[in-house]
Amino acid sequence: MCLGEIAQIVQVYDDGSAVIDSDGRRREVLDMTPTGGSLAPGDWVVVHSGFALGRLTAPDAADALSIRATHSVPPRHGLRAPNLLDTEVLP
Repeated sequence: MCLGEIAQIVQVYDDGSAVIDSDGRRREVLDMTPTGGSLAPGDWVVVHSGFALGRLTAPDAADALSIRATHSVPPRHGLRAPNLLDTEVLP
């Protein structure tokens, strides 16, 4: 399962893209339109795969970041899907 990132908008461009800050890392988000309205620097969003999925209030963003900070996160690398090619198919 992939989880969205909680990020704060740093800069918004006229073409609908923006620069975000997520956990101290800045990067460009390709499309902010799914948020359903205009966004400004300082706004909080949920981002996944280069798209802003939704807007968060500052208290909701703080809660989400707090929850993520207190729960362990599995490593990004090292988890593998099972090899289904060698699996016996049962009738």
